Amino acid sequence: MPSLTSPLAQVLIALFGASLMLLFALLAPGLLLLMLPAMVAVLLGLAVYQFPLAIVAGLVAIYGLGVDIQLDGGMLAGAGGNAAAALGSAVVKVVPFALAGVLLLRYGPTSAINWPFLAYTAIAAISIVVLPMGRIGSTGDMIRSFIGSTAPFVLGFCLAPKRIWTWIIRGATVVPLISAFTSLFTHLAGLYPAIDTLGRFQGMHSAPFLAGFCETAIFAATLEYMRGFRPVWLILAGLNLAVLLATQARMPLATVVIFVGIVFFFSNRHIFPLRRKVDLVMGGGVPGLLLLSPVIAFAMQRFISQGTDTSGRDLMWPYFLDAIADRPLFGYGLGAGKLLVNPDDPLIKLLGTTAAHNEYLRLSIDGGIIGCAAIFLAIIAWMWWGSRSLDARERLVLRAALIGFLLHSAFDNTLIASTSVMLFCVIGAILARGRAEAQAVRHKRRQSSSADAYGWRPARAG
Repeated sequence: MPSLTSPLAQVLIALFGASLMLLFALLAPGLLLLMLPAMVAVLLGLAVYQFPLAIVAGLVAIYGLGVDIQLDGGMLAGAGGNAAAALGSAVVKVVPFALAGVLLLRYGPTSAINWPFLAYTAIAAISIVVLPMGRIGSTGDMIRSFIGSTAPFVLGFCLAPKRIWTWIIRGATVVPLISAFTSLFTHLAGLYPAIDTLGRFQGMHSAPFLAGFCETAIFAATLEYMRGFRPVWLILAGLNLAVLLATQARMPLATVVIFVGIVFFFSNRHIFPLRRKVDLVMGGGVPGLLLLSPVIAFAMQRFISQGTDTSGRDLMWPYFLDAIADRPLFGYGLGAGKLLVNPDDPLIKLLGTTAAHNEYLRLSIDGGIIGCAAIFLAIIAWMWWGSRSLDARERLVLRAALIGFLLHSAFDNTLIASTSVMLFCVIGAILARGRAEAQAVRHKRRQSSSADAYGWRPARAG
């Protein structure tokens, strides 16, 4: 979108504004100090409106540095206590809304239906109207849960140029690497340990969170590699796989293995030529296994020692199953799944968490079996049906990621953690970029057909 004023006019307006602020400071310095935060916020809003890629860069940096984790229990935790923790959780959920707001103002809404957002809205409405006596949390809890639950999907409302969607997709590939690289310095400085108490690599996050970001990064890097078969995306995928192995997280690794297997074995020669597959196995796979052998051995220590152990999930799940049996259809209200378990229960204290680590159980608490089914069916419709017009590569990657996500959801919180925001921002960006490319192809074909009809096609040289 072109700027409303010329660069010279923008400079003159800025100088005029600076002069007014200086005069204001001389005449009423106290009032200026009170107004300064609002003025800075307005200027920041104007800046990001002009440069929406700045929000994309901010989103990548915020998730890469684990701002929510650091404010909650990391090196910044002592700065403000519970208020700092709440601020960290809010920041990681507000940034997608800010980006969506800027894109809507600049480029307008898309005509694609945002099924997951609509499903959450319906469950929130049912929670208010139908379940006033059934909720175990307050209306404030429900509102916070609604904002956090819908944050991953807000970009699904927006139009934007192709380059913005590409930046989101490619930015996701470096989020785990930013976390891993930064943690090396915080570990050496004694600010935040790169290794958790269980001996797992956690970067600037916790080990499960970092693994979730690695999962998304590998999805994105795989797609970018298949779009041009450039080695840089293969290298980035390998680095993220190394970080994932170092976290010793089993379900994210299983999800990645399933995803890569589907992409590799179910892609035809037009999507992934056989020659490229052979090159990948011999030129990338074998050397990659040799380079990754130390982290593979490190990861296998936990995999072998725990075997099929569910890390306490089997002890947690009966709490949720019993609650679902009491209110099976519509549940207890949005946000109830995080409040159901008593944190003072001795078993819960032993496990160290009140989360279900199973999205099917958690959402069956929030919206009942009907609500849980509605949300997952909405996500499937959004990704599967929404990818019909996309290129075959995008369709394969999205659908392989969907299958992996559905499996992963049975063993982790895949829709409420900050990792879900990054995952579905990337998925939304893939869908939007694919639609933009498909529209450009259709427009080019219409122009070509018009040229043929009116004899405007230029003569061939020679």
